[in-house]
Amino acid sequence: MSSHWNHRARTWCLALLSLTASACGSAEPPASQAEGSGGSGSGGTTGSGGTPLPTQGIDPGRVGIHRLNNTEYNNTVRDLLGVASTPAENFLAEEGLNFDNTATALGMAPTQYEAYFNAASALASEVLGSPALLARIMTCTPAAPSDACATQIVQNFGLRAFRRPLDATEVARALAVFDAELGRSGNVNEAVGLTVRAMLASAAFLYRTELDPNPASLEPHALSAYELASRLSYLGWSTMPDPTLFDLAASGEILQTAALEAQLDRLLGDNRGAVLNPFVESFAGQWLDIRKLVTHSVTPQVFDTYTTELADAMALESYLWFQEFVTQNRPVSDWFTADFNYVNDTLAQHYGMTLPGSPTHQRVEDTSDQRLGFLGLGSFLTHTSFPSRTSPTLRGVWVISELLCSPPAPPPAMVPELGDSATPDEENEPDGAENVRERLERHRAEPQCAGCHAMLDPIGLGLETFDGIGRFRTTYGNGETIDASGILPDGTTFNGPNELGPILAADPRFASCMTSKLFTYALGREVETYDTGSLDKIAMNWAARGTNIRNLMKEIVVSDAFRFRRGEAP
Repeated sequence: MSSHWNHRARTWCLALLSLTASACGSAEPPASQAEGSGGSGSGGTTGSGGTPLPTQGIDPGRVGIHRLNNTEYNNTVRDLLGVASTPAENFLAEEGLNFDNTATALGMAPTQYEAYFNAASALASEVLGSPALLARIMTCTPAAPSDACATQIVQNFGLRAFRRPLDATEVARALAVFDAELGRSGNVNEAVGLTVRAMLASAAFLYRTELDPNPASLEPHALSAYELASRLSYLGWSTMPDPTLFDLAASGEILQTAALEAQLDRLLGDNRGAVLNPFVESFAGQWLDIRKLVTHSVTPQVFDTYTTELADAMALESYLWFQEFVTQNRPVSDWFTADFNYVNDTLAQHYGMTLPGSPTHQRVEDTSDQRLGFLGLGSFLTHTSFPSRTSPTLRGVWVISELLCSPPAPPPAMVPELGDSATPDEENEPDGAENVRERLERHRAEPQCAGCHAMLDPIGLGLETFDGIGRFRTTYGNGETIDASGILPDGTTFNGPNELGPILAADPRFASCMTSKLFTYALGREVETYDTGSLDKIAMNWAARGTNIRNLMKEIVVSDAFRFRRGEAP
């Protein structure tokens, strides 16, 4: 496209960015964007039309301006434009906090905006090069500047691109770009392309903005219907609302509890043609560190059967295992004790199971394989090990940090932090050549180490019957029998993972931890001290409804924290 075209698009984008200055800082979004009416909370009190009102005394908090992360960007341009390209693969990697959708971690540096601007150019060119894609936007053919057709195109595309109706100022700005290019080139397609490009590079597209009528007021107010539809869509599918959600936002029906829950069911029940539901792949991939298996390395001289194919099979099993909890409404009390797996021939052979005779994953129930629940999944056992051997301490730290939300304090200054590999002289040893329990006992003999390791090691030692890539074993490489017994800090004793699992399942910290993890992901912000009221109410209602993941998600999306927000005192 011409340099003039490029200059016009850049000028318009910068003008729109100045309108929404909050996208690059902490200021509030522009007041020109209309605030919707109505809202809902998790309480029983309702307003007109059956819309719940905020619960008295509960602070819903606030979520900052939320830039689309790389996954959300790719998914959104796919659904908005119909393109097959994935521009975000060339963007900077997301740094994130607990999750890559945490708003406060999604900043914008000048180099990042340049990448977004270039992506907008490439996407507009892709659309202009395809009559089918262009027809999705040009539902009519403008005959003159700012005519009814041009206005219709801007309003219809803008509604989907900005995930809300455009206000009059935004429509006028977009039409000004269209008119100027049409007057210069006389080419309607080029004028539409320039307008699309400018809108794709604007803050209103790149950010999910939610407005506070009074940015300094701490009084809770309901999200608009369109804001709520976006929150739900990015929670369930990591993408923009689909036509159904847009229709429910336009009518205001999405503000009602029944509609909101029904739409969550719809999103969780629709994998969009993929094996995995988008929520499962994003949330479980991050919370359970399934994504880490891609970069996890092992020592080939020690684990010569570990291949990329095996790692991929482990990862997919964990996704499918979690997905069953979501789709089949399994109670979370089964998390550590459920005796089922998803294996293909590669993973079944690794586990020592009967091969299902399939390169694709099949659900199996094998009661003779000595592995139960999440703690028996190969992906977990592998990514919490060193490249050449198991690490009971790493496994223990991961469980209490990620599943019980009780991370240990940092080690004292004189004690080095846990590394990610074994010592150099161990790299080529057979796995388990040394009794790891004895190694840790020597370590705990050091006074500065004893306290922490007494808390961290028992869980990991209880999993020593699984080697560094998740295979069941009964002896170490030196022939010594593995002792998988342990004593937890509260004095509870167990022997092996099959006794450890039910103990962890009964620990109230597990359900509480799952609640806080899902709450964090759903809102795109960290849990704050003021969230106690919301979390307590969610926990109470979840227990009454039935403790499965879907019910927990429903309690979160109908909570005050999800459906309301407030300003922030200066």
